[in-house]
Amino acid sequence: MRLPAELRLPAAKAAGAAVFSILVAILISLTGALGLWSLSEAVWRTQATVVTSAPCGAGQTEEVTFQRDGQEQRASLDACGHLRGETIEIAVGDTVSVARATAGAQTDARPLGVILCVFAGIAGAGFAELYRRPGGP
Repeated sequence: MRLPAELRLPAAKAAGAAVFSILVAILISLTGALGLWSLSEAVWRTQATVVTSAPCGAGQTEEVTFQRDGQEQRASLDACGHLRGETIEIAVGDTVSVARATAGAQTDARPLGVILCVFAGIAGAGFAELYRRPGGP
């Protein structure tokens, strides 16, 4: 099969669209990786005491009390299985979560995930183009 010296207009448009989508995906990934999407205040960690415990699988939330600026505050904790009166470490920001559950992630894989989704979309579009041609893939 001989390749043409010039690209036909539809092929050039498709290549341009693919390059543009890859550049946009990289830009979106980098802004997310740099933390520009974060709307929450700085998250800080503190000790809390479980006031209301909830069994796992019941769809309930636990309630905890903790000290902030010298005042005791009560918050809803989206967790289960802790004993009433148990002291746990929590992370307080927009929401209250168990600090231990969020401490394991060392890297943020979302930027790579966005780029891989774009490549998957391009591959799917290429397969669809091959499939619709006479003779199939």
